[in-house]
Amino acid sequence: MIKKFLQLIFGLNGACIIRGFRFGLQDMLIKSRAAFNAVYPMEDKNHTKIPVVSLDEILGTKKVSVKCEIQRYENGMLPSDQAMVLISILRAENPQEVLEIGTFMGHTTKAMAENLPDSVIHTVDLPVDFSIVNAPESLLPKDDFHLIQQRVVGREFRGSKFEKQIMQHFGDTAQINFSTLGKPTFFFIDGSHTYEYCKSDSEKCLNLCQGHGVFLWHDCDPHHPGVTRFINEWRAIGRDIRRIKDTPIAYWKI
Repeated sequence: MIKKFLQLIFGLNGACIIRGFRFGLQDMLIKSRAAFNAVYPMEDKNHTKIPVVSLDEILGTKKVSVKCEIQRYENGMLPSDQAMVLISILRAENPQEVLEIGTFMGHTTKAMAENLPDSVIHTVDLPVDFSIVNAPESLLPKDDFHLIQQRVVGREFRGSKFEKQIMQHFGDTAQINFSTLGKPTFFFIDGSHTYEYCKSDSEKCLNLCQGHGVFLWHDCDPHHPGVTRFINEWRAIGRDIRRIKDTPIAYWKI
């Protein structure tokens, strides 16, 4: 208990205090702990509890051909090596509908559409006019406000030949009706990385797939303790989620 208290104190900074005034004490404490973990990431013991699986094990005997644009890294995008892993699994599964939580600039969205020319890609992000300053108080605590501010949602696929395959949905996933997001069987969850959002988004996706689907979560790493905490909770009730070797991507197939 004393250790957790000290982590909160040492992680406290001006940004946390401002959030405390805006969103309340609980949110300030969550962000203070996150700030501490950013400096001392190995404090997230949940990460080490998640077993690892290789891409070879996931693919088995399947052979896939993938298309992947390689470009200079832009903050917030999925790095090219991780995109190759995601797309390889996507091609092996060949779903008719995909749901991506967190469009951002649309790099991954475009890549999925390019590699699944006969499929529909549903992708969700906050409304384009979402403002941190004027945003209504959410039911759940958000993070990554620096990325929210710099978004140009769907920039990478707008005007491309792949846009016709992509269904862009806008809304807060804490409030949006997931039944409007098609009938996907492949899920890439990369929205807000707080424990509360990861849990809410994942549970809604699970209800949507009706017991059959493939789940990938980004940022399963020590820098995102909310994600690893949630994944370990699902593992504790028998869901065999594993982290893909040499990536911060967690994988589960049901």
